[in-house]
Amino acid sequence: MKEESGITKEENAVAQKGGTLKLDFKRTILVGFAFFGIMCFWEVYDYIMPLILNTRFGLNSWQYGLIMGLDNLLAIFLLPLFGSLSDKSKGGKMGRRTKFIFWGTIAAAVAILILSIFEFVQFKKIMDAGYSDINKLMEFNDKLKDLLTNRQDVTDFLTQKNINLDYNSLSKLSSLKGLNEAQAIIVADISLAIKDAQIAMGASMVRSNAWVLVMFIVSLLMLLVAMASYRSPAVSLMPDITPKPLRSQANALITFMGGAGGVVAIVLYKVFANTPTKNYLFLFISLAVVLLIVLLVYMLTVKENKFVELREEEEQKYNVVDEEEAEGTDKLPKAKLVSLFLILMTVFLWFMGYNAVKSHLSTYATRMLNFTQGYVGTLSILNGAGGAIALLPVALLANKLGRKKTVIIGVIVAALAFIPCFFMKATTPGVKYLFPLCYLLAGFGMVCVNVNTLPMVTELSRGSTVGKYTGYYYAFSMSAQAVTPAFAGIFMDKISQSTVFIYASIFIGLALVTTAFIKHGDNKPPKKKKMLEYFSDED
Repeated sequence: MKEESGITKEENAVAQKGGTLKLDFKRTILVGFAFFGIMCFWEVYDYIMPLILNTRFGLNSWQYGLIMGLDNLLAIFLLPLFGSLSDKSKGGKMGRRTKFIFWGTIAAAVAILILSIFEFVQFKKIMDAGYSDINKLMEFNDKLKDLLTNRQDVTDFLTQKNINLDYNSLSKLSSLKGLNEAQAIIVADISLAIKDAQIAMGASMVRSNAWVLVMFIVSLLMLLVAMASYRSPAVSLMPDITPKPLRSQANALITFMGGAGGVVAIVLYKVFANTPTKNYLFLFISLAVVLLIVLLVYMLTVKENKFVELREEEEQKYNVVDEEEAEGTDKLPKAKLVSLFLILMTVFLWFMGYNAVKSHLSTYATRMLNFTQGYVGTLSILNGAGGAIALLPVALLANKLGRKKTVIIGVIVAALAFIPCFFMKATTPGVKYLFPLCYLLAGFGMVCVNVNTLPMVTELSRGSTVGKYTGYYYAFSMSAQAVTPAFAGIFMDKISQSTVFIYASIFIGLALVTTAFIKHGDNKPPKKKKMLEYFSDED
């Protein structure tokens, strides 16, 4: 609840006590290992799954976007369910959240290995059919054939660069240096034609025998259910062990751990699967191993029941227990209920915009901007690292300006950052620097939104409903992510691939409207009426 000054009653109580309620960094980082593993998985999934569905199975933007939305569609129902189940769980020695994390991680690791088998089977089928044979590729793509046989300038250019008419040589075109504009256009045309031919070959194999794709999707569903079973419980641990006034800072640390997991995921990708002709078997195996190692670290260091007791002791010491929570009521007043809905709508609209770009990034950047997969992987690492660096400034910004204003800043920055991307092409001068710059700016906006919206939701929850409210948060975020890849894919296929950036800016802009009307869940500092009053205040 808010005092007239804008300070929460919990923060005011701390001030009256004369003490300083400080975040326990070690405790927060340790519980963050669960989120580390989760984000390690999702970074690999979001990056590699569109490529597998597109180049291995020949699915177009709309089709693979629909499958990419399955995890989010399942999450709409499963995340609130498992969050609520963990709320009601008796826990035992492990703790009510930890037992979900333990069994969910093991199930996910097993499902990853099953999924990798069917991906490898499809990879072998393509290789056995002549995936590396340029003549076979030409059968599937007239554009490639025309480029290689009917344009003398292409032939002369390839001869000049000592490049043979075989797939392995042609696939190195994107790494050529010192090209003039005409040569750069030739390289872009050939590279795009080769990628289109690969997709056509995968689609042809699915049409002739679809059983591998069917089993791949079945195993994918198993994996997604396993991951959903422990995401809400894992995220609910942060508010479980953290007093309310400190949850933005705690969420920044948790997000940092998630970002670290994302960096590890991209490193795994660059090591095990950074070219189109490599199979992803070892990538999947390494991912399963990382999940199990992270689980082992978590189980050895996190004592959930003890951590919860420490949080309760801190709340009693500084008298920061919510009055409504102490009264044992789970029902929110109407005004707070409206704010909760607006926060959740902000989350929904944000993910509709930002994840439209994220889910199509790997295919768009490699196909339309002619970036190599390795370069896109580096871009993802830089985005993750930039997000990690931004966490502390964003947490401090939220502490000074308030969560709501920080979210507004992030929304504006991201909406503006995506607009220039619409105009960029493979031949745009400096595109390899301009596109990453815009994407990194949007990533800063992502940090501003993600660090603050979850604490705004849990600020309105009670101890007995943290898991359920966390589930609500993910239900809205995942429902957006369920529909936006396919929805954006329709515009990309029907209008142009670059339409995804205008699409993203529009939805992110709408999130600004819902944020403006939020009145509860903030932690804004007291306002100063006069400048002189600011200097006369005593610490």
